[in-house]
Amino acid sequence: MMLMPASAEFAALCRSQISFMAEVVGADSTAVYLAESWSTQALPKLVPIAIYPSASPSTPEWSSSEKALPEVSAVKTEPLSVPSGMPSFEAQDAFLDLDSALSDHRRVNKAEKATPQRIAIPMMHEGGVFGVVVGWKADRPWRAQERDRFEECARSLTLACVLDQRGQWLKAQMSSLDHVQTQQSDRFHELLHQLRSPLTALKTFGKLLLKRLPQEDNNQSLVHNMLRESDRMQELLGYFDDTLQAADETREETSSPLPLLAPADEASETVDAQVATDKADSLSHFGGILNIQSYAVADVISPLIELTQTLAEADDMTLHVVPPEQEIYVQVDAKALTEILNNFLDNTLKYSSAKTRMWIQWGLSQPDKPGLSGILVGDTGPGIPEADQAHIFERHYRGIQAAGDLEGSGLGLAIAFDLIREMQGYVELYSPLSTLPWPLPQPIQDVPDMAGTAFVTWLPKD
Repeated sequence: MMLMPASAEFAALCRSQISFMAEVVGADSTAVYLAESWSTQALPKLVPIAIYPSASPSTPEWSSSEKALPEVSAVKTEPLSVPSGMPSFEAQDAFLDLDSALSDHRRVNKAEKATPQRIAIPMMHEGGVFGVVVGWKADRPWRAQERDRFEECARSLTLACVLDQRGQWLKAQMSSLDHVQTQQSDRFHELLHQLRSPLTALKTFGKLLLKRLPQEDNNQSLVHNMLRESDRMQELLGYFDDTLQAADETREETSSPLPLLAPADEASETVDAQVATDKADSLSHFGGILNIQSYAVADVISPLIELTQTLAEADDMTLHVVPPEQEIYVQVDAKALTEILNNFLDNTLKYSSAKTRMWIQWGLSQPDKPGLSGILVGDTGPGIPEADQAHIFERHYRGIQAAGDLEGSGLGLAIAFDLIREMQGYVELYSPLSTLPWPLPQPIQDVPDMAGTAFVTWLPKD
């Protein structure tokens, strides 16, 4: 066991306690040593932390002008300076006293060192030895009551030492973690900076290409989709930058020293707590705090439909759109809804094979869901195994897909789930399609048994 150096606060506590105990029990001299290291094979190196009385015979108490005790390398077995007439607590003596106190059988040479006038109480906690508290009387042996009080003092100092060691360990861990987080933050900021340059170049190339294509060229839609996705990527990088900045500010605030007392002003404390809550909310998802407004579903998903139809065509799939008879409005954040539906559609494109039929349908309703409107994203793909369905919205859970060759993070559905919940909605999963409570639209017929998946997102109506 290795101990960290004692803090100044713990050393001050030791000085205060042993001077107080010296008066209470009538000890002529007391000292505290900490064990620098300890093992069952060897006795520890002892570091003197406090001694009473102080070095000056005219000064019975410790003063703020005292110099710090020497380090271990300087102490070795040299005695600490004490007033004349008092015994010198040498490191070797404390070493022997601790050995005697811990050993069931004293050896003769160590027994000679121990006298009725001197006691050594080991500072032990959960099997570890933290040090020893030594006391000495010049005129008489220790009485039982005095020894009990001295042992109580040693136990208190032991617990204080444990807390001091844990506090220093936590401080060292936090310092190390802060260093690592600072390095990671620097790397992320550098990567963001580097990503923006090629993205800007791609957008420029796309705009130039769009100018060179004739208006009647069918590739116009492809270039428009490419530019739209470039804008979306740039927007996401902006969110990433904002999140990093907020995280840096939070890390700097939490790394500052803790106050000894809570704020006296209750209003100030409430404001500080609200600021911390707002920062936590701003880091909760990709777009910061949501901006909920009334949107027509068709207006939100039309650009996404155009993009997905192009991607589906490239993979020999088809996307069918099933709109309601009248326009449907919902209370949502438009960007968040786009991200939700994009994740559902992306899952189908990634995990389904050629000839898979996809469809998106909105305006769904059910009697047990008043005030909510459903948006369905479905496919005729292989479906989701029942064993995976209970965990499908958990972060990093990929289920049966984890054994496949396709790479994935298991985050898309979890992100969608969190965003839906933040907009006061919820999502239902139906797989296979035979469990769906609505009839399949005309383009999605003759689906094989146990095949197909549908996600229905329920959101508040306007």
